[in-house]
Amino acid sequence: MIVWINGAFGSGKTTTAGLLTKRLDEAKLFDPEYVGYMLRPFVESPTGDFQDLPLWRHLVIETMAGLAQQYPHPWVAAMSLTNAAYRAEILGGLRSRGVEVYEFVLAVAEDRLRARIDADEADVKARGWRHDHVSQALTAFAALTDATFVDASLPAEQVAEVVLEQLRR
Repeated sequence: MIVWINGAFGSGKTTTAGLLTKRLDEAKLFDPEYVGYMLRPFVESPTGDFQDLPLWRHLVIETMAGLAQQYPHPWVAAMSLTNAAYRAEILGGLRSRGVEVYEFVLAVAEDRLRARIDADEADVKARGWRHDHVSQALTAFAALTDATFVDASLPAEQVAEVVLEQLRR
C-alpha cells in the first residue's frame, strides 16, 4: 500500500507523512525527491524541475512499485504533483502494477498557505519558488475529483488522524 500525501508547497505534507509513519503500523517513508537528487549529476532538466524528466517519473513508479511489492508494508510519500498528466502517469502507473494507492490532498486557503511559506525557517531559500507555484497548485487541486481532501488548517496531529481514519475505512 502507498499513501501519497499531495498538496501545495507549505501545506504540511512532510509533517503529515512523518506523523503517519509513526502511527501507521510498520509504515516507511519514501521521498520521491531522492530519485530526482540521484538523477541531477547525470541528467539536466531544461526547466530545472526534475518532475519534467520522463526518467524521473518512470523511476519513481518502478522504485515505489518495487518497494511495495518486495517490502509489503505501508509506504508513505509526500510530494506535490500539480501537473495532471504527471500525477496520472505516476499514480496510474503504480496502480497498473497492482499497488494499492491512496491519495490525500492537504487543502489550505491561499492566505494561510502563503503565511506558512513565509514562516517556514527550514528552507528559506525555497520561499520564492514556493510562492511562485501557489496559484498553479491551488488551481490543479481544485480540479481533482478522485482524491481525498483533508483540511490542513487543522493541527498536524489532527490532519494525520483524519488520514488514518480514512485509511481504516
